[in-house]
Amino acid sequence: MNPQKALMVSLFVFLSANLFCQDFTTATASGVDLLKYETFTVVRGSVIANADQPINKDALYEAIKPSIIRELEMRGYKFLEDSTAQLTVSYVVETTIRMDVQRQGQIGQFVVTNPSGANQDQGWSREFTQGMLILEIEDTARKTAVWSAEGMMDITRTRGSNLLDAAVRNAFRKFPDRNKKVKTGKQRKKEA
Repeated sequence: MNPQKALMVSLFVFLSANLFCQDFTTATASGVDLLKYETFTVVRGSVIANADQPINKDALYEAIKPSIIRELEMRGYKFLEDSTAQLTVSYVVETTIRMDVQRQGQIGQFVVTNPSGANQDQGWSREFTQGMLILEIEDTARKTAVWSAEGMMDITRTRGSNLLDAAVRNAFRKFPDRNKKVKTGKQRKKEA
């Protein structure tokens, strides 16, 4: 494979991975068993956006709330609309405009009409909007965080709430499922 083609393929793979990557880092507070909780509620979170691309906070809440409810109810937790819930789910959404600039060096596959252009480097740049989603679950009674998830993604080429829904789904991917029966040490010994 010639060097230019290899460069283009690697650039495409890199950009594709960045565009569709929604890896979330999750953390559970030390000593906390999330399976002991049964109920949760969703409260309005924080929205941080630049002035050029404002976000309607009410519309965002109405879009993210059903996704959070669906993901937690699928895992056996019960949604309550009031403050009697054992867990409180909140979020932070931030958008920032970023600029990627990269020098690619001399390509040599273009026609040079002026000798001074023969040694010029080629480069590219792109402006994109990067989004960050942080989900935090707090023990309502203790007012302490028990679980969180954080992820970033390029949201320039996406439309609608599908990205937000997919991000919430990915964030909760490793969240404990109350529907799955957890085997104790005694149950494992009996099976062996």
